[in-house]
Amino acid sequence: MRLARATYEQGRLHEIPSILEGFLSKFNRQEKVEAYKLLTLSYIYLEEPEKADESMLKLLQTDHYYEVNLKDDPAEFIALYRTFRTDPIYRIGAKVGANASQPNVKSYLPSNDGISKYELGIAFQSGLVGELPITESLVVSAELNLQLKSFNYENKVSKEDLSVDPSDPSYPVMLEYTTTGKEKQTWISLPVSVQYTYLKKSKLNPYVALGISVDYLTKANNTFSRSKTDRSSYEEHSEDITFQRNQFNVSALASTGIKVKVPNGFAIAEVRYSYGLTTVTNSENLYDLYLKSIPTDGYVDALFSINSVSFTIGYVYNVFNPKKRTRK
Repeated sequence: MRLARATYEQGRLHEIPSILEGFLSKFNRQEKVEAYKLLTLSYIYLEEPEKADESMLKLLQTDHYYEVNLKDDPAEFIALYRTFRTDPIYRIGAKVGANASQPNVKSYLPSNDGISKYELGIAFQSGLVGELPITESLVVSAELNLQLKSFNYENKVSKEDLSVDPSDPSYPVMLEYTTTGKEKQTWISLPVSVQYTYLKKSKLNPYVALGISVDYLTKANNTFSRSKTDRSSYEEHSEDITFQRNQFNVSALASTGIKVKVPNGFAIAEVRYSYGLTTVTNSENLYDLYLKSIPTDGYVDALFSINSVSFTIGYVYNVFNPKKRTRK
């Protein structure tokens, strides 16, 4: 490289290609970048634009993150560099994290006179992600996720103890029946969103995003138990209730996150809110399981959608394909 540099500085540009030709395969990446830069500059000044394009392309293929020095590089070299596509064409990666899910009750069904409530549950999720940069600020993101969702419910109802004689001074005696359950669901989801980076010069590259997700339920399982005042309780029991759930779900998404530059891509941390637009409960099959085989004292699920908040971390890898931009 020293001979090539000295030759270039002496202005013997026509000698540069023959000097470098036999050594390029032996150079490390940094040396190759310097060699291709010298070749590009030589061809520019020798007025061989096709060869200048070819060596510039090889430079960018060798170092996808190469940037010109606006202060020191010749204007002709900077101008040629700007005629090439140098940004990543897409990114691929993976995310992993957890979510907290809560049923959003549309209506409680008049199955008994009890009081029902749902509480959020925590579960795991992971998935693949692909990003398509549109501009410096806008990115279209699509994911394929495996989401486990979980939540808890409780139903309390008071009933008269029919075993107590009406002549008994303690009559009437009321018994409180409590049905509790933990539902676990497995979803395959396809969220698509548009991200907007609002501080492009920041090291954290913060962004916000809006989108929609189409989800498919593969399995739903309910683990329940029942207890009543001063009486024996039913032990915990699990049932497959997939048939009581609508398998397709649609949700609206809102996210915020950061993208930190790391080698060859970005490390991502994101918080996402998912608002269920469709009802998960299948009203047609809702009574079948509970009234026929499970002693829940008349309790059945409410009609609900599911809202959730998730936190994920991940990594996306930049994929480049530098090429000469066509003139319009």
